[in-house]
Amino acid sequence: MKNILVIIVLFALVCQAKAQEGDTTKTKQKPVPADTIPKPTEQPEVNEDETPKIIYYQSTEPERKRNRRQDIKTLSGSMSHSGGFGALSFRSTEFRDESMVLAGLRGGWIINRTLGIGVEGHGIIPTAKFDDIETGEEVNILGGYGGMFLELIFFSNEVVHVTFPVSGGAGWLGYHRTNEDVTMPMPGPVDNEVDSDVFWYVEPGANLEFNISRNFRLAMGVSKRFTQDLELINTESDAFDNLNYFITLKIGGF
Repeated sequence: MKNILVIIVLFALVCQAKAQEGDTTKTKQKPVPADTIPKPTEQPEVNEDETPKIIYYQSTEPERKRNRRQDIKTLSGSMSHSGGFGALSFRSTEFRDESMVLAGLRGGWIINRTLGIGVEGHGIIPTAKFDDIETGEEVNILGGYGGMFLELIFFSNEVVHVTFPVSGGAGWLGYHRTNEDVTMPMPGPVDNEVDSDVFWYVEPGANLEFNISRNFRLAMGVSKRFTQDLELINTESDAFDNLNYFITLKIGGF
C-alpha cells in the first residue's frame, strides 16, 4: 500500500512539473508588439581628423561684484572724465553805500562734471570816491582779494544747469587820494595812501550756467562775501560784507 501511495505522489509531481514547463514555453513564445521593441541607438559618425573641442566654463561672480561696486555713484566717481577751464568774471557790489565794480580771473579743474577746484582773484576798478575819509581830500578805494574755490555742479550736460561755488582766501583794501600834491619839494613819487588793511574772506554763491557751445559757458549768479579783520579809518569792519551780482565767461573742456 505504501508503494502505491509513493508512485501516485511521484506521478502527480511529474504532471505538475510538465504543466509548469508548458506555461513557461507559452510565455516565451508570446509575440511582443513591434513598437515596444527598443531601437538600437545610432552612434554619431566621428571624424578622426577633427580636433576635439574643449569648452571652458568661467565663473561670473567676480564680474558681478565689480558691477555692484560700479553701481555706487560718488561725487568723484571713477575719474572717468575731467577737464579744465579759464574764466573772466565781472561783479557788481557796494562799499559804504557806493556802487563798485570788480574784474577777476578764475581757473580750475573739473572732475566728472560734478566738482570744480581752482583759484580766483578779483580786483577793484577804482570808480567809487569818498570825501568823508580825510578832511579836504577826495579818496577812492583800491584793492582786491583772491584764493581757492570749490564749485558743485549739477546737471552739467543740460543746456541750463546750476552750480554752487564757495571761495575763501585773503584780500587787501586801501584808501588813496585821487590827486597828487605836486608842490611838495621832495623828489620821487608822492605817497597818496591814506589807510589800508589786509583781511580774510569767505564767499558762497549760486549760479545759473548756460551751455553756449561745447567749449564755452556763460554763468550768472549772486554771492555773499563775509570778511574778517578789516580795519580802515572811518569805516565799519563789515563795510565790505555785501552781495555780489556777477557774470562769468568760461572757456575750456567741460
